[in-house]
Amino acid sequence: MSDRTLNELARRAAAGDSEALSRLVEEVQHPVYRLALRFLGHPEDAKDASQEILVRLITHLGSFEGRSQFMTWACSVAVRQLMRTRRRQVESSVKDAETFAAFLDQGLAERDFTAEEAEYRMLCAEVRISCTYGMLLCLSRPLRVSYILGDAMGMPDTVAAEICGISRAAQRQRLARARQTMRTIIAGRCGLVDAANPCRCGRQIESSLAAGILDRDDPMFARHPRTDSGPIETGTIERAAQQLDLALAMSEVYRSDPSFAAPREVWERVQSACPDLLG
Repeated sequence: MSDRTLNELARRAAAGDSEALSRLVEEVQHPVYRLALRFLGHPEDAKDASQEILVRLITHLGSFEGRSQFMTWACSVAVRQLMRTRRRQVESSVKDAETFAAFLDQGLAERDFTAEEAEYRMLCAEVRISCTYGMLLCLSRPLRVSYILGDAMGMPDTVAAEICGISRAAQRQRLARARQTMRTIIAGRCGLVDAANPCRCGRQIESSLAAGILDRDDPMFARHPRTDSGPIETGTIERAAQQLDLALAMSEVYRSDPSFAAPREVWERVQSACPDLLG
């Protein structure tokens, strides 16, 4: 849906049109959920946060003055809510980049399951998403949100700075610091950005299962609802690594993530919280 359409829906919703409000919330729930999922690293935590954000969007819609695009305003509300939400178990379990990198190094198995049967291909995909989300959790919350907006979502520094409530210079500084942290993890390690590197998703399956990060019987990302299949474009990532910078190449990994849809439960919770407002 175009920015103009979202802005018009927001205007009508603020004027009391419940049908427009329902369409607006149904449209924005997916990008809000994806932002929360990247920020918090776990679907259950993202569902809780998304509900809180969407209810806040509904109840504060009157403060949207149309001076920026509606999605920019919505992301600003989402970021403020995410920054003050309590730390959950998954976020708290990732301490820093050095500890996370050491975990990856220690977890490498001799056997690489990457190209093997379908079950292991699914688990490889699960490892990739879990690992890249874990990398995000290595960043402090301010750096994490600046990186998600700037690199993972590809927003210009003007928009990302507006959402974060900081200057363009501060956004660029945060982004540079976040990229540097990413480099300490992926340089000489991640096989996604350089085929010569030793770490492969298939070599992390056994240790991830042992650590409880993966559940063979209930993979949380492989069976997650999506708006499209979102296959990883390895060739694009490798070209980016060769031509640009490892941290920028890593942003291609995030941009090639599956387009996870907000689970139906998010919409049902919001409807339950605001029964008199949604048509």
